Amino acid sequence: MADKTISETVEKALILLSHLAEGGHDGLSLGEAAERAGISKPTAHRLLNTLVQQAFAERPPYSRNYRLGPAISALARVGIATDLHGERWRTCLAEISAATEAAAFLFVRAGDEALCVEADFGAFLLPTLSSGIGGRVPLGLGPGSLAILAGLAESEADAILARNAPHLRLTETRTLETLSAQIRAARCNGYAFDPGDILAEVRGVAISIVHHGNALPLAVSTASLASRLPEERVADTCKLMRKAVAKALGAPSQPL
Repeated sequence: MADKTISETVEKALILLSHLAEGGHDGLSLGEAAERAGISKPTAHRLLNTLVQQAFAERPPYSRNYRLGPAISALARVGIATDLHGERWRTCLAEISAATEAAAFLFVRAGDEALCVEADFGAFLLPTLSSGIGGRVPLGLGPGSLAILAGLAESEADAILARNAPHLRLTETRTLETLSAQIRAARCNGYAFDPGDILAEVRGVAISIVHHGNALPLAVSTASLASRLPEERVADTCKLMRKAVAKALGAPSQPL
């Protein structure tokens, strides 16, 4: 019986996604989505909220509608014209990669994970935590996810760290306490910095982005050889990243 209930829930969620695709850029209201899917509003609301949390659906800026989210295009490895990603983000990441001599990534929160929805490795082939578009990392692992956590309330960020603890590659020196301290530093400094304590000789920096009031936290991050990102260069790298992000948004933005 339980398996049947789960399969029916999955089927309803997939039906909702197919109708959100029909809604295009503007999306569908809760009532429209429920009616098209042939389910009750409470059921549609519960399923849509779960899809939003996992980035398979999103709420357009200044709208109560629902539409397809960035996780859909990340899975399909194709771009969908939403406000979260597309050609402008590919251009943005290419500019950051060229200017900083690093690979560049766009992450979005998906539940307790950070989902990579765009990436530009440029000429810099190096190991990364997400492995590129479609890759996921637990929130708390890597600078992009730390920047996302820094944009959340401290209590929420700490709760996520606790849930993700088994997946955060903790050591005697890399603990939940040190990660909390990194998040606090990110809030204070305006960026999250990975000094290379996860991947040997690979460093990264990330900024969080508030995009037109969108509910999904975003972060742009880089990964480079440690020799290309000495600590004295971090602040200038962040300035370059913010400039490229502001250009991509084409509207007022608030990096963390």
